[in-house]
Amino acid sequence: MQIYLARDNQQAGPYSLEQLNQMLSSQQVLLTDLVWHQGMTEWKALGELTQGQLKYEPVGQQIVNPTFNNTPFEINLDQNITTQKTPITPNNVQAAPVGKRISAKVTDLALFFLPQLMVMMYYMPDEAKKIAESGASMENQMKVVEILNESIPASAHMAMLAFVFILLLVQSTMIKKSGQSIGKKLFNLQIVDNTTLLPPGSLRGFFVRSFLFIVLSQMVAFMPLLAIIFIVDLVMFFSKGNIALHDRIAKTRVIEISK
Repeated sequence: MQIYLARDNQQAGPYSLEQLNQMLSSQQVLLTDLVWHQGMTEWKALGELTQGQLKYEPVGQQIVNPTFNNTPFEINLDQNITTQKTPITPNNVQAAPVGKRISAKVTDLALFFLPQLMVMMYYMPDEAKKIAESGASMENQMKVVEILNESIPASAHMAMLAFVFILLLVQSTMIKKSGQSIGKKLFNLQIVDNTTLLPPGSLRGFFVRSFLFIVLSQMVAFMPLLAIIFIVDLVMFFSKGNIALHDRIAKTRVIEISK
């Protein structure tokens, strides 16, 4: 059996079944990659054929493994696919469990906010602590922010900005490449296009799904009505298929992939 793979409109192969399964187990090949071999009428997402598992076992096919060079999966940038990608409906791909999605999101948010919170707590003077303890009114919050801005050294501000920039860059790059943030990679989840099952890229996968909502969360204190967006997002998150508001806006879904 000669198996061809495709990613980002570029084709590679042929590979033997044994090679394909080896590359699947090492994640050189993703479940969102398209696959075709003799007996198939169209290109399909590999995850649809394996039902989310990291092993492909064709049914009703005579498996003959010809000898190929045991080379890793690499996309040939000079070789374009001659077969047009066909949109597919991922009926057999398992949606990410709610618990894992929450755990992945908490991990990503902790990586983003905890270091900043630790710096602020370290430099927070007693005056700001007393104001914060007296109540969470808008006036008190503004006073605490003003005091913190004066008490935190410029070098610490620059360090926090550099940390945030580097973290966002890493997250964006990972999502663009594999559809996985740090948290989702830890919990074996993947962001994919709702129709093609391919990684949606950094614009929809990161900026629309994550960065936009991070910005909105920072504005809730000044515009309380924005909290409605997060309430709707949470309600939709527990709907059928666990497709939240940010998933629908970005036209993505989150699936579970096997180790």
